[in-house]
Amino acid sequence: MTHETIDERMGLPSASSWRRFELCAGSWQLEQEAKRFNQEAHVGSAAAKRGALIHAWLAGEVDESGNEIKLDDSEVATADFLQERATDQVKRIFGDEPTQQLSEKRLWFTLNGQLRASGQFDRCIYTASVALVQDFKTGWSEPDPAEQNAQMKFLAVVVALHLPRTLRKVIVQVISGPHGVSEATYDYPALATAYSDILGTLRAIQDERAPLNPSVEACRYCPAINVCPAVKKLVPTMSEAEALPDGTGAADLLGSLEILQKRIDAIREYYAGRLTEDPSYEIPGWAMVPGVVRREVTDWEAARQRLGEWLEIEDIQGAANYRLGDLEKALGRKLQLRGKELKARMNEILQGLLEEKSNAASLKRISGKPKLTSLENV
Repeated sequence: MTHETIDERMGLPSASSWRRFELCAGSWQLEQEAKRFNQEAHVGSAAAKRGALIHAWLAGEVDESGNEIKLDDSEVATADFLQERATDQVKRIFGDEPTQQLSEKRLWFTLNGQLRASGQFDRCIYTASVALVQDFKTGWSEPDPAEQNAQMKFLAVVVALHLPRTLRKVIVQVISGPHGVSEATYDYPALATAYSDILGTLRAIQDERAPLNPSVEACRYCPAINVCPAVKKLVPTMSEAEALPDGTGAADLLGSLEILQKRIDAIREYYAGRLTEDPSYEIPGWAMVPGVVRREVTDWEAARQRLGEWLEIEDIQGAANYRLGDLEKALGRKLQLRGKELKARMNEILQGLLEEKSNAASLKRISGKPKLTSLENV
């Protein structure tokens, strides 16, 4: 899979971070520091891996062994839905007109013959006069609509620069399962304005004195949040007891805490990653603690038949979505059992139909007590 890898970006700015660059020009320079320290945040998250897998499947790519990419049921449902939406939009815009298509293609923005930044679209369907750029969003959070989407603005410009001069307009679409399709059209004047915006942002982020402007939106996925001095300065300081503010003061305080929470989450994610990836790495008093083991029924039809020998049909149907815990409680009432005895009896009845799975391990304190004397290190 090749979706948005660092090697492809060649260490240069990417469209996927363009909104962050617009909001916080200094974050690009600071991102390089985070890389130097090997302390980038938000690298390889579960959501990012899921998204990359679905994007690769939609593009018809193969895995590292050359085999077809396999998706689970949830991923297949998301991919199918996005593909249907995308196909409907192509039909709506182009009708039966012959088109050409590119998938997962990275295009470069050049200046004076030098590569300066790049963007990778999911699909570009085009004719001699019209290009449709589609971007798939696989998460649950609402994406920026196409009309305000900095990534799509960048993609509209680079597509226009790389396609024939006969092109009259670029249509960009953000396609999301939960949030539908948003669309914006870039004609010549809009493309000229977007080009100027991109130049301005490029100049701003290359300035070594570019300011850091932390905000909830800018910091959400910023890889430099672990090393950001501007975020660190948001830690509230008090020299004496004082009441919590109201009004705009309360709003400012809560906004700072929202950003700090993202930093705290990113720091925990960083150390969890270190402990998981390197068995020799240690943090005194902390460890990755295995998640709770849960039981799942592998064949509900067979399970209902076995439980029918012990429970009334009303008891079985009364268990919300046939949840094992509810059924176990019903069995306990029937057999007058509780705790370990009840669990053992349920396991005996459903022998061969239960599968144990562990929730993901999490970073937890396993010994000692906090010795915090200051919030300066947050």
